[in-house]
Amino acid sequence: MYAVDGSLFKIPKQFTINDPAGQLRARVWKKPVSWLPRFFLEVDGVQVAAIAKKLTFLRPRYLIDGPGLSVTGDMWDMSFEIHRDGVVVGRVDKKWLSVRDKYAIEVDRPEDELVVVGIVLAIDYVKRMESESAASVSLSSS
Repeated sequence: MYAVDGSLFKIPKQFTINDPAGQLRARVWKKPVSWLPRFFLEVDGVQVAAIAKKLTFLRPRYLIDGPGLSVTGDMWDMSFEIHRDGVVVGRVDKKWLSVRDKYAIEVDRPEDELVVVGIVLAIDYVKRMESESAASVSLSSS
């Protein structure tokens, strides 16, 4: 349904989401300087949400600053739901038996598709960066 392109060397890190005709529909970008990861989501030129990782000691949690948006579930295993005003608008489940990261994303209403995809991109990117950071720390201490 959509094609996602991520910037490789661009600061700030960003992802663009294009429709099948190649039109830019949404953009997710990382705030360049912040203590905890923080992303902004823009759909059709309008900022609709900010996604921030919360400081926790056990499981990762995210705060979605957008009209009635929240996320609940298991971010560690990438199995969670996105809510708008308490109603589930999207479900995300990681597919485990694949070479690359793949997700099953269910969205109840077409108008929520880009919001759900943008939130998944932000959370997946943070998780990947933390994983790479942990791997480099363990390699350098051995």
